[in-house]
Amino acid sequence: MRFLFTRTQGAIAALLLSLGAALLPATASAGPLDPKIIPAMLFSAGRVDTRNSDTGVGSGFFLDANYTRTFLNTGVSYKSWGSEGGDLANVYVGTGFSKLVQLQVGMGTQGMVTRVRNDFNMTSIYDFVTGTKRNRYNTSLGNRLTLTFALENYKDEERLDNFHIGLGLLY
Repeated sequence: MRFLFTRTQGAIAALLLSLGAALLPATASAGPLDPKIIPAMLFSAGRVDTRNSDTGVGSGFFLDANYTRTFLNTGVSYKSWGSEGGDLANVYVGTGFSKLVQLQVGMGTQGMVTRVRNDFNMTSIYDFVTGTKRNRYNTSLGNRLTLTFALENYKDEERLDNFHIGLGLLY
């Protein structure tokens, strides 16, 4: 039991140190930041489907705003399933690696929710596949379009567990 407690303390200390380092400003000699890890605000919308087709509430739409800063992220979302499922509103906070992988916990109109989220920038995916090199700080529309995926689990309402996919605009 003591080993487990010590191991947990070590993991928490490592997380706090990494979060503290992420919030410190970069020095002048650090060089340019990779756009995958610089602060970003993403507004997205798309389709949401409950994962269990027998007891779920079906399909609907979502609107979402998410802010990421290196290892920290936060967001809000609104989901609507129409007359059969109603509406949901959630607020999230989490950790992860920029827009690539986000682990979030939230609270909303249906209680506590956990979410795994990924935001893929279309230009970054194209550049990776084709080996293209371009200006990292180009803010054209093509560089701001983003594909959003998320899985959610509700603690008290299993019928609302869902998957959503949508398009977003990165700011």
